[in-house]
Amino acid sequence: MQGRDTVTPRELDIVALRQSMIRRLPKRLFAQGRLRMPAVPALVDHYVENLGATFALHGRKFAPIELEHLKSLLLPKLEEGWAASPYSYVIVRFQTDDAPKTSLSYFISVEISTIENEYATWVAQRTPPLFGTHPDSKVMDLCASLGNPADAPVLDIGAGTGRNTLPIARLGHPTAAVELSPDLANILRTEAEKEKLPIELFEGDVLGASLELPKQHYKLVILCEVVSHFRNTDEVRRLFERTAELLAPGGLLAFSVFLPVSGYQPDQLARELSQVFWSTLYTREDLKAASDGLGFSLLSEESVCDYEQKRLPEAAWPPTGWFVEWTRGIDIFNLPVGKAPVDMRWMVYRKNP
Repeated sequence: MQGRDTVTPRELDIVALRQSMIRRLPKRLFAQGRLRMPAVPALVDHYVENLGATFALHGRKFAPIELEHLKSLLLPKLEEGWAASPYSYVIVRFQTDDAPKTSLSYFISVEISTIENEYATWVAQRTPPLFGTHPDSKVMDLCASLGNPADAPVLDIGAGTGRNTLPIARLGHPTAAVELSPDLANILRTEAEKEKLPIELFEGDVLGASLELPKQHYKLVILCEVVSHFRNTDEVRRLFERTAELLAPGGLLAFSVFLPVSGYQPDQLARELSQVFWSTLYTREDLKAASDGLGFSLLSEESVCDYEQKRLPEAAWPPTGWFVEWTRGIDIFNLPVGKAPVDMRWMVYRKNP
């Protein structure tokens, strides 16, 4: 009939009514938060997905174009932090805007950390011994192969608190140590002074040109749990170059390094996350490229975990609570022990006479 208002059916469905009220809730909802994420560029899509879900939980569902904008702001910050250090973080702070708005504002910043900072935290917060009480069996076996200790100088790079350095010096080897972390170097210095061991301690970065060490001098150079802090093949190349200068002809270079099992090729995410978890991954091709043309011959490659378990006293196994999982790659891959596609390996090279 003309002039009569059209009657609109009212919504009476309970589920639909509940959903409509929930949609109205953001007008009275307030939230704020802070997310601290490792600055890993390969995780940018994962981070954007998680941030989008977090914002949606607070009634602020981002449209695809808004998520793309978030990514465009987040990625440069991840790259900035990553370039500075694998121990850097990106911080995302967010809060809902004042009512009656239903929008959300966020702010992205970078927090830089270094390996020195990380070890300073270890020293301050963890109960000694930080790296176990026994020296590496591989190191002791190599020292035993050198003949008269007095004629076989040894250099321990990344010596830490002296877990290997002190026992080597007790054997009578002329012993030198390089340590980057001032906090760890102070512990080593104190322990050496207590025992009156004539250890020559160098503080600094062995890959840096400013650290002067005697050339063509050492019969053995060791890096235990150190290459796992390096960032790329260029740094491993610099290590080979430096030790080629420091080793006497026929001298040995030994280090531990994470390598993939046969059939596994680490992708960008695995390589980046391995640095975050102090387990930097390389391939055998990487090591070959790093050592080519520098006069080294590979003598042996063995599993760190297997070698140490077979030779350490039963009471000394495992050396630390984290040793087995870490050397088996579980810090990178959250899998049962033995399932990760990487292992830490002992690599021993001889400098050609």
